[in-house]
Amino acid sequence: MSHNLRSDAVHGDPYACLALAYFYHTGKEMAQNIPSAMEWYEKAAGHGCSRAHWELAKMFHDGECVDQDLDLYMAHTVAAAELGNPDAQLRLGYEYGQGILLPQDDAVSYSWIMKAATQGVPMAKFAAGYMLQHGMGVAQSRAEAESWFSSAAISGDGEMFLDVGIHYEFGLGGMERDPVEAARWYKYGVDMGHEKCVICWRSVLDAMDGKAPETYQFRMAKLMSTASQIELDKINTALEAADSLFESGDEEAAMDYYQMAADLGSPDAMFTIAMMHHQGIAVRRDDALALRLLARAANAGSADAQFYLATAYETGTIPADDSQIVKLYSDAAHNGFLAAFYYLGKYVERPELYVRRTHSRR
Repeated sequence: MSHNLRSDAVHGDPYACLALAYFYHTGKEMAQNIPSAMEWYEKAAGHGCSRAHWELAKMFHDGECVDQDLDLYMAHTVAAAELGNPDAQLRLGYEYGQGILLPQDDAVSYSWIMKAATQGVPMAKFAAGYMLQHGMGVAQSRAEAESWFSSAAISGDGEMFLDVGIHYEFGLGGMERDPVEAARWYKYGVDMGHEKCVICWRSVLDAMDGKAPETYQFRMAKLMSTASQIELDKINTALEAADSLFESGDEEAAMDYYQMAADLGSPDAMFTIAMMHHQGIAVRRDDALALRLLARAANAGSADAQFYLATAYETGTIPADDSQIVKLYSDAAHNGFLAAFYYLGKYVERPELYVRRTHSRR
């Protein structure tokens, strides 16, 4: 951890406050301390950091480490949305649409969802299209709806297409049941090779051809038995075993399970193996190998690896130019390593906005 970090936090740098909060929250770089994490999140929020407001909102909503408080959840969600956080804007739009914690208002719901959509959030693009298609809070326009649907199809991923398809097929979340639309969104996932979308697409087409439709419960059970899900379960089982063995002191056995998870594609396991080689845990210390493994984990999407590889570049451990450092810090921040916003701020102005712009697909 940078020696300047705490000093900058004390002097009111919002991203230094956010970084300290994140380190206390996760137990990285220092012992986990939830009261201290909350204190620094509040300070960051007080200095206008939208991400700090959003983190507090999620904590108060989920009751994670703190007592659930839906009033504080809404207060921080509104603050984060007003400061431009697109995730908070989308959530606020949903809250106005549901009318449970806020007065139901489709027009206000649409306005917040559209703010998130124009920032490139794929699910917000879909929601904006759906509201335009059905005239919810906005004048009905099928042409505009299709424009947003097309944008969502370009920028979304297989998991999103699966979620949208299931909502259409089974009429979940207040959406109109529509097998044709379900097939359309599943097909976007099929074209990406998403296994679960393939299964759902074939099933909904069979139902449209006259076969008995599957129940929601049957479909969910079917999806849980797919090869991709089985592989994910194997990864999670290996990681759980590795963590348990590591905590019990059996580091060599833990390494075997981390390697198993890494071989199955787990970025987290790749990062852990890299750090074990760096620290000489269960293996002979090898920093050159550790850096190669760290780069592999970063490329696979590990936020921790992206952050620590950026710091290695920054300190000159590995020669690199500023563009590589900026990209890694930006990727780490986008993937949830919140301390990266502070370090990114050394290179760019308004790091939150920079991360949003560089990671949105509009």
